[in-house]
Amino acid sequence: MPFWEGFGFGLATSFLIGPVFFTLLKASLDHGARGGAFVATGIIASDILVLMICRTGANGLLKLHIGEGFLAVMAGIILLGLGVWYIMKPQPGPEAERRLGRADTLQLFSTGFLVNFVNPFVFMVWTGFTLHAATVHGHNNDGVVFLGAILLGIFITDLIKAWYAPKLKRWLSPRNLKALYRVIGVVMLVFSLRVFMHAATTWN
Repeated sequence: MPFWEGFGFGLATSFLIGPVFFTLLKASLDHGARGGAFVATGIIASDILVLMICRTGANGLLKLHIGEGFLAVMAGIILLGLGVWYIMKPQPGPEAERRLGRADTLQLFSTGFLVNFVNPFVFMVWTGFTLHAATVHGHNNDGVVFLGAILLGIFITDLIKAWYAPKLKRWLSPRNLKALYRVIGVVMLVFSLRVFMHAATTWN
């Protein structure tokens, strides 16, 4: 059944550990489940856009004019900036309790969107999904249901992660939370290095 197959793919994809996961975790720890939900909304919005690009065949045109290497460099810069920020300015306490304003929600949404969208590996994954949908389910309603179910699976699991992540604070002292943020920052730096290396191989 296309729906359950796609939903399973969405669940499996959402549990991959990458920069998006740590961005969602940091936002949820800082701003609670609501803050994480805004990041999750940004992530799924970028997934929808990437899906539309891949499904309409614009992926090749995008690579021709912008280039996969350029996207990788942009992703590396964003991840590098986030990594340095998380290491230098962790926010372990009262920041999470304040009410989120419009600027905060826009910043959280934009962070989730950009970290996901500029990642060239996201384009690779969705290219694979669209090819699978076309070859196995065709271009009819079954293919649309399959791809829509992937999006639903990703969004639901991201919301679940956003809901449960703040509960980690019960077992984390401010000092340990600060250390966790620095670990997330280091992980972001590692991901940025990986993406820069991908950009270098793309241009060679």
